[in-house]
Amino acid sequence: MTENTKPYRIWLAATLAAVIAALALFASVTVYIDPLFHYHAPLKNYEYPINNERYQNDGITRHFDYDSIITGTSMTENFKTTEADKIFGADFIKVPFSGGRYKEINDNLKRAYAAGKNIRYVIRCLDYSLLAEDKDSYRQDTDYPKYLYNDSIFDDLNYVLNKSILMNHTIAVMDYTKAGNKTTPFDSYANWNAFYTFGAETVLGTYALGEKAETARVITAEEKERVLGNVRQNVTDLADEHPETVFYYFFPPYSICYWDSQNNEGLTDWQIEIEKTAIEEILKHSNIRLYSFTNNFKLICNLDNYKDQAHYREWINSWMLKWMKEGKYLLTKDNYREYIRSVRKFYKTYDYDSLRESGQ
Repeated sequence: MTENTKPYRIWLAATLAAVIAALALFASVTVYIDPLFHYHAPLKNYEYPINNERYQNDGITRHFDYDSIITGTSMTENFKTTEADKIFGADFIKVPFSGGRYKEINDNLKRAYAAGKNIRYVIRCLDYSLLAEDKDSYRQDTDYPKYLYNDSIFDDLNYVLNKSILMNHTIAVMDYTKAGNKTTPFDSYANWNAFYTFGAETVLGTYALGEKAETARVITAEEKERVLGNVRQNVTDLADEHPETVFYYFFPPYSICYWDSQNNEGLTDWQIEIEKTAIEEILKHSNIRLYSFTNNFKLICNLDNYKDQAHYREWINSWMLKWMKEGKYLLTKDNYREYIRSVRKFYKTYDYDSLRESGQ
């Protein structure tokens, strides 16, 4: 090193040290507060807004204290864990994934077990509208923060050195706490009940029928195999791996308007056969209790319960918790064929024209 180059080298070293120190300080705030729970549960001296499913659910699953889980699509967002705790005598978290496919939801459950959680109960919806999708499919129109879903420390740079995370999440925790708020309870986390209008006028205005299908769709052998692949990989394999857990799975009660669309498109028999294929596979597993509310025709035909073809008010979630604990609407090897027969008859013979004409 010559006398002429020595000052530049010192300047370069000092600059690098300053940059590293600044980045470390930048990162340390997010690491410490950890608004997405990537490293730890909420700190006792801060209050956290829980408001982003795909950014926070993984951390909730791995780091919160609980012994039971409610999970699934938007069909589970209006569940209240305080009700589930009381009914099942457990300590639930709620980690819904709006529009989530079977693999995404199952992968999250696997992360819970990998984190060493001892899980008593899993309550999860199985949307039959998604049964025939590929076993590895994910929701396509959603931004996934993949750096939060693995254990690589190198990916974490996307989290701890992320300006958007710092401003919109880390500092938001500080502001949220300073404003006197409390960490979002699971009863209200992702709960949308208060933000929508319900009833026949609203629901009937959410869809329009096209030309009626001339022929009914028939399930193929390939589609049956796809359903079985989806169910085995993302539903039953996990139950087999964890016999210590009781899995409460249910098919959610989509409204009569959903079946109106299915009927118009010639899909009623196809949809019911898809469901039948799944039921027969799931019932082979003794620690899964499978429920369906599709044959609660009074509920499904009362559009005051719905905001659109599928989404129901929070009181339906409350009822389903009680029904599942009481064993109502439980599918068994002895009754599922009669269940299939009854729903097929009802949805294939329902007077859908009167539904739209009367607005009821």
